[in-house]
Amino acid sequence: MLLIIIVAITSAAISLARILVKNPSALSDLVWAEDGLFPLCIQGSGYMSCLTDPFAGYLLFLSRTLAYPVSLFPLSDWPAVTNIVSAIAIGMGSAFITWLLIRAKVSKTAAIIAGIIPVLIPIAGFEAVNASGSAYMIMLIIGAILVSFTFAPRLPVWITPLVLLVSALTIPSSAVLAAPIIYFMITQRATRRRQLINLSFLGAGLVAQLVVIMTAENPRPVAITYESFTQWAAQIPVALTTLIPFNAQLAGSGVIESKFVSANQSVGFIVLIAALIIVLLLIKKGSPRQVGSGWLIFVGILMGLIPASAGYSNNRYFVIPLVALLISAVVICDSLINSQRKLILSTVAGVLTLLWLPGFAASEFRTTARPLWGEMLSSVELACQSDPSGDARVTFSPDWPFSDAVFLGPTSNVIPCTQLERSK
Repeated sequence: MLLIIIVAITSAAISLARILVKNPSALSDLVWAEDGLFPLCIQGSGYMSCLTDPFAGYLLFLSRTLAYPVSLFPLSDWPAVTNIVSAIAIGMGSAFITWLLIRAKVSKTAAIIAGIIPVLIPIAGFEAVNASGSAYMIMLIIGAILVSFTFAPRLPVWITPLVLLVSALTIPSSAVLAAPIIYFMITQRATRRRQLINLSFLGAGLVAQLVVIMTAENPRPVAITYESFTQWAAQIPVALTTLIPFNAQLAGSGVIESKFVSANQSVGFIVLIAALIIVLLLIKKGSPRQVGSGWLIFVGILMGLIPASAGYSNNRYFVIPLVALLISAVVICDSLINSQRKLILSTVAGVLTLLWLPGFAASEFRTTARPLWGEMLSSVELACQSDPSGDARVTFSPDWPFSDAVFLGPTSNVIPCTQLERSK
């Protein structure tokens, strides 16, 4: 248990430090996007009203729930509170990954490395690091590990169904977790009852998501086309080069740019085909840990592809695939190396850490407060003093929501001045 606590604290500290190294004043002036929007909704309309309000056309259970403790604090404290809540959530997720892999008979060294990967991987620093709105990424990795690996002793029967339900109620792409569940239902008679329970809870959450998606007043546009698929595939080689220091950066549009390679559809398809061949070999001929690694890679790839099907291959959609790939590589190496395992894995982890240190600080985009939170609040309060019965427009970094944003439910950055007064 002490080891798991250490991983949680270390991961949380890394997550927060990546912001603070770049912007030491983040705890006093930076509130990031939905990390501020969702608690603002809860503060004004209540947790349940906001929990069931679609955002971008679907439910976001985890992000809404993490927003609840933030909503209990005055608006002036939100830069510190949002960042600390995010760090704690990510730290707990990392600790959960480590705990699960230890239960899957992975060495402690490899499990610790795997747990830290989601916060240390360079691409996370572009936009996803230390954001409650991105906590779904580590949750999906946890869900993928739960349904892909074999644990000894068996996990308590409620853990996997609960994680799957929360995942499904948070993001529709969790549907891909059904693939390994169905595979194990077919191939492992002894666990069939458990797999059926897992599939039922995942399905219940997805049905709720489907109802919301089909009835949302402001649905998310999704166009699954060959063009959107090829755009995503073309970015795969660029995403892989983010693992190289001093190489990749975030373009203004949110797409990754690399000094070494350009987006290339043909190379992307070659990498994708090679990855799928490796997945098939691991699942067909591997040990239980290798089978789990194969499924982790497979669902990780699909978790990146599905949101990109909306037609925009943002950098965020490559974080989960890269995390899944690296964790699988650590587990596979752990299962293949029979001697000096800890020494080799520790050396590899040290080398990777040193290579990634130049990119430890989060990106300018992620860490620059636009607007400064205190100045923004002061201007809003001044406007409300002249019209106490009017509305206030709260803006979060990075200058978001945009002026053309449409909010049809209680989730909105335009709030009554009376709410602003209550939040002091």
